[in-house]
Amino acid sequence: MKEQSQFITTEPLNSKGEAGEKLVWDAIRLAFAERKCLAYWRYPIFSPQGKFRKEPDILIADFDLGLIIIEVKAIQITQLASIQGHRWQYQNYYTSFGNPYQQAENQLFTLLEYIDREPLLKSQVKARVLVALPYITTQQWQQKKLDKLPTSPPILFSEHLFSIEKIVKQIQQTVLIASGGNLNETQWQL
Repeated sequence: MKEQSQFITTEPLNSKGEAGEKLVWDAIRLAFAERKCLAYWRYPIFSPQGKFRKEPDILIADFDLGLIIIEVKAIQITQLASIQGHRWQYQNYYTSFGNPYQQAENQLFTLLEYIDREPLLKSQVKARVLVALPYITTQQWQQKKLDKLPTSPPILFSEHLFSIEKIVKQIQQTVLIASGGNLNETQWQL
């Protein structure tokens, strides 16, 4: 039986600069097509006081896996100069630095605050964060010794994107930020 899945693209993915993001989004849609899930490309999250807006690149609510936020960085390995803590230093890129994992983690915490307002969901939702690097392979990452850093985050590398099993397995193996539990049907609907 095919599970109920729904994919919502909140804005068109058609500019040249979004080719890497489209690669990841298309791979996620294939990998989760047979799962009970709801996934968004660029889901807007507003603070309760309206002071800020956060927008995860990819947000997945999966019945079994919980919430997953994926921050996409469509960079080449040569554009990543260094990683120091949460700060990624870029070269020959539109910005000189970024904090992709911390950014996605902050988005997740904001979303969990909303979810925890519902008594039946408080501390019940599993959640994890990954960074997707559609133009970088595991081998390139390792050659640059970035996998040896204590701050190396969970990553979906380019080779993961070509296999439904690899994508789901990589996500399943990602350490939970919120441990939650297994949702029942009522909790899922909430």
